[in-house]
Amino acid sequence: MVRLFAKAAMVVLAGTAMTPSVACASLTDGLSVRVGMAIPSSGGTINVGGGFVPTVEAPGLRNQVDFGAWGGGLDYKLKGIPSLFNGEGWSTSISADFHYSKRKSGIVRVIPVALNQVCSLESNGACKPYAGFCVTAATVSGDGLANTTRWGAGLILGADFMQKLYFEGRYEWIDSTGGVPDTSGFRTYMGYRF
Repeated sequence: MVRLFAKAAMVVLAGTAMTPSVACASLTDGLSVRVGMAIPSSGGTINVGGGFVPTVEAPGLRNQVDFGAWGGGLDYKLKGIPSLFNGEGWSTSISADFHYSKRKSGIVRVIPVALNQVCSLESNGACKPYAGFCVTAATVSGDGLANTTRWGAGLILGADFMQKLYFEGRYEWIDSTGGVPDTSGFRTYMGYRF
């Protein structure tokens, strides 16, 4: 578990080292810490496979975490990285989070690492909303679960308050082939930008 979190932190640090403007600025510029919850959207079991591939039942992660898994993480805005779309409002960030749940069904750990593109919308007083999308690699492990990483993508909605605080919600669709628990669902965060 500690190794997985260390790998996720190394991805964030590697992203910061690749940005050309880091040498001129403080390492905390663009960094934010956040706490929140991952809420899987699927319960029950999902039949995976068919045809020439044997059918495997992948449990929905919602059954193993009851409602959700608490967690936290880091988000770092990458400066000098071109955005997929043109315009002043677009920015790119990399985030790494760790979610943990221990229930009667056992322990579940989910570590999503995402590359995010968001566009800041018109400011409304102290509130500045933003929207965007992400590409995610989610690693799932726990009791009876092998360490498995699957790719996914999602949509992001959030708002900055008073320039330092932010609230963010996202829905991600994560690949659950091969009998891996379906980790698709919502993630919500409250964060602080340095």
